[in-house]
Amino acid sequence: MEKFLNILKTSKILIPVFVTSLILGGFLFYYIPLIMEEGLVKNIVRHSKNAVERLQMEREYYTLSVVRDVKKFAPQLKFDYNHEGVDGKLPFPTTTIHDLSKMYSKRSNVKFSLYSEFPFLNRKERKLTPFQKEALKKVRENGGLYYKKDFVDGKPVLRVAVADYMVQQACVECHNSHPLKNWSENKWKLGDMRGVLEITTPMEDALAEMYHSRNMVLATALAIMFLLFIYYSYILLKRESQLYSEKEELSEDLKDLSKYFDRYVIASKTDLEGRIVYASERFCKISGYKPEELIGKTHAIVRHPDTPKEVYKKMWERISNDKTWAGELKNRKKNGGFYWVKAVVMPLYNHQGEKVGYTSIRQDITDKKKIEELNRTLEKRVEEEVRKNREKDRHILHQSRLAQMGEMISMIAHQWRQPLSAISSCSLAINIKAKLGKLDKETAIDLSDKISEYSQHLSSTIDDFREFFKPNRGKEETTYESLIHSALSIVDISLKSKSIETRLKLECNETIYTYPNELKQVILNLIKNAEDALVERGVESPWIEISTYKDGKYAVLEVHDNAGGVPDNIMDKIFDPYFSTKLEKNGTGLGLYMSKMIIEEHCNGTLGVENSESGARFIIKLEGAS
Repeated sequence: MEKFLNILKTSKILIPVFVTSLILGGFLFYYIPLIMEEGLVKNIVRHSKNAVERLQMEREYYTLSVVRDVKKFAPQLKFDYNHEGVDGKLPFPTTTIHDLSKMYSKRSNVKFSLYSEFPFLNRKERKLTPFQKEALKKVRENGGLYYKKDFVDGKPVLRVAVADYMVQQACVECHNSHPLKNWSENKWKLGDMRGVLEITTPMEDALAEMYHSRNMVLATALAIMFLLFIYYSYILLKRESQLYSEKEELSEDLKDLSKYFDRYVIASKTDLEGRIVYASERFCKISGYKPEELIGKTHAIVRHPDTPKEVYKKMWERISNDKTWAGELKNRKKNGGFYWVKAVVMPLYNHQGEKVGYTSIRQDITDKKKIEELNRTLEKRVEEEVRKNREKDRHILHQSRLAQMGEMISMIAHQWRQPLSAISSCSLAINIKAKLGKLDKETAIDLSDKISEYSQHLSSTIDDFREFFKPNRGKEETTYESLIHSALSIVDISLKSKSIETRLKLECNETIYTYPNELKQVILNLIKNAEDALVERGVESPWIEISTYKDGKYAVLEVHDNAGGVPDNIMDKIFDPYFSTKLEKNGTGLGLYMSKMIIEEHCNGTLGVENSESGARFIIKLEGAS
């Protein structure tokens, strides 16, 4: 028990739980009745309003149906407040309310009453109670409703007063012309408050039930809190035992940790004058000093002359002002060597908060510093390698240009073969006809026109190839469609001669801002690669499909063929320089490499490849300009 009480006094859980339980119990004790009473009052008010509405509806029915029919079909009958046992007299509509109120009050413990500030003459002796006067005033101020908790015969009740308004013209006329009226002519009009209907409801039984419910809730809550209190007490007792065991284990761990700290961490402590009072084993090992050689000395013993004095001056300024200093230091070993550390130096305080010295934790960063020095020497080597790589790229570009020029010359020869053959045929025809004396004027003109037409074709071909190789000085706006047609005009005859079908699906009309001739070279190179693959593999019904479309912000161009695709084992190499699958045909291996450089480095786009069921598909993506 004593152990439990000690835990209770010092516990950071049980005391708050106990105090909270008391506060919550008191809160529930006082607040639950308030909530329940508020709900009870609202419920009584709602039922009272419903009862008043029911009385008013009965009066309205009596006024509109019974009174009207009596006046129409039995005018000999009269209306009077004194109607009980009187032959030929019926009650006034208001009298019915009084009568019904008396009847309801007798049959239940709820009391009904109707009163106003302007009673008929037969009730002029009636005097209003203080509550009734208050109710008439409050109902008028509160929009037709007033209720108050009161005591009748020493028992609690709720008195609800509901306004009684003039809602029928017949009521207004009756009250203004009534022989027992106690007011001036034409006093009343529609919407006036005639008086109030008060319903008094006893609350004794409901409140008793409410307090019983309150007590049950409190008993349950207190029981739960008591169980929680017992449970947490058990947990804390158990935890105390565990903590004691863990404390023993922690003590052993701290001993091991202290040993490891001393062995592997460069650490030291000094007094307020900066004299070393503790040096870790690692500090002694890295500096080369024995503990007795360091204790009592300042850190000047390991200060390296390469470290500026300003560094130590700023360090002392910060730690003297109770701030932490962090930085890198070059220290000197006992044998004259050096080592680098990343150090954190901070003030050291005792349990009373008094500064008693300084402590320092350091990390060996000698290797890091050596790497930094090595990196500085590597900068020149890197610059040299960059220069060599740029020279290599220029060389590769030159080789690519030469290879393309060779291909172009071959295509020019192919383009010229047919026109030259036709010119030769026309010239031979002119010669033969002239020798035979059959060269008439019309024939000479026709043959010379054909020679002129073929010559124009040759000149146009030269212009196309010269335009193709003209370097772009800057970016221009163009479209895929114009570049594709320009490239096909150069290679179209070669494709037709090899029975290769050209399929165009040009759905992108997007304007692109790029280098037209360089992009045209890439398109031509992809078409020529497809042509070579189709011829090399002897594909039946060969075709090359060129398509364009829009994909988000990108304008996309695809070159697709049915040559079977790129083998999987070389898919990741085809864009490497000097890699070619056409070595037996003197392929340079530079076409796709240069194409990728042009698209991705010059045109800020992407060039990729994938295999479809029929063959390879090369995909160019560029951002559209509009």
